[in-house]
Amino acid sequence: MAEHRRLKVLAVAAAAHPDRGSEPGLGWGWVETLAKHHDLWVISGEREGNREAIERRLREVPGLSDRLKVFFVPRPDGLWLERAFPPLYYRLYRQWHLKAFDVARDLAERIPFDLAHQINMTGYREPGYLWKLDLPFVWGPVGGTQNVPLRFASVLGPGPFFYHLAKVVVNNLQLRFHPRVRKAVRRADGFVSSTSDTRRAFLRVWGKDSVVIPDSGPPLDAVAPRNIGDGSTFSIAWSGLHVSRKALPLVLHAARRLPAAIDWHLDIIGEGRMSRRWQQLAGKLGIARRCTWHGWVPRVQAQQIVANADVFAFLSLHEGMPTVVMEALALGVPVVCLDICGQGDLVDDSCGIKIPATRPRDVIACAAAALAALAGKPERRDERSQACLRRSALSSWENKAGSMNDVYAAARTVWLERGNRHAVA
Repeated sequence: MAEHRRLKVLAVAAAAHPDRGSEPGLGWGWVETLAKHHDLWVISGEREGNREAIERRLREVPGLSDRLKVFFVPRPDGLWLERAFPPLYYRLYRQWHLKAFDVARDLAERIPFDLAHQINMTGYREPGYLWKLDLPFVWGPVGGTQNVPLRFASVLGPGPFFYHLAKVVVNNLQLRFHPRVRKAVRRADGFVSSTSDTRRAFLRVWGKDSVVIPDSGPPLDAVAPRNIGDGSTFSIAWSGLHVSRKALPLVLHAARRLPAAIDWHLDIIGEGRMSRRWQQLAGKLGIARRCTWHGWVPRVQAQQIVANADVFAFLSLHEGMPTVVMEALALGVPVVCLDICGQGDLVDDSCGIKIPATRPRDVIACAAAALAALAGKPERRDERSQACLRRSALSSWENKAGSMNDVYAAARTVWLERGNRHAVA
């Protein structure tokens, strides 16, 4: 890995929280790790107590506050609004980016930045406005081009199916015709995609290639080691928001098909609008007594539940780069997943089993066979666990930062070759 000089970087991380997973967690993961290599001025959304958590983290990590300055702009939007009425959510989110750009422009007038970086949100639909600055511009990791496979309508249910059908149509139209996406893509001196699916989508639609760097990574702090039990009960873990695209019913049906000789148990973390329906399904399948529904628990407790499992079964139909899969591997727990989205890039034969996303009944049969195969070789648990840790290490935040350093260097080269200035409409 080439050595890179320390840069002054102006960044937007719309969601960042050191104690959360998903988008806020990955936002902070990038910010804290890049601050080891560069001096960062970061504009972040203020909501859900993240300001207090970030300020605490800046005090706790030696020297971090010297390398990282965070400027908060309150966010009026929220996940509840995105699910309830997406048009209003994106309108408010765009307004937030305009306010963030006002802060960025003011900072750029006072500080000689070397580069501007739009970090997150990962979804491509809102590229922000940093591309308007007269600086080398890096965008990404970018995701959000993946669609739910509509052939899984029976798993989604009627209402969610029509929602995702509409989303597929809108997603394809926005990718091709969203004017600010087009400007940001063309303007990007460094372009990073979060998955190989997204890389292929932008190549196909815009002819723009990108470097693939997963947007999320293992927990920044050390996690509890996997607790390898005596093998008397085959322990399966699942974690996520209880919404239709997460497709927990596929796991429930697969577990029900396990041979009677296997004494198994399924730990389910999370809650959501599908919780009651999925609990009822477990009852109808006759496996309710084998399932423990934990609801939302503190992150450390959730990690311990997964660490105690023999396998993490995650058959989600739509993801970016799922943090829960990253964490499972970091805990040394093998993963059974669909061969799509970010998990398709992350999991290989050494650390889990990937299943083609063909049709529901085939996925259920393959998942049951995969779980049975892992349950049938308890003597290989430690071997599999070590393979997971090795795979996780490849996706460490330090490795990602090294790859992003290369993107930074290449972006500055492209910027210089263009003559140092951009005329942006």
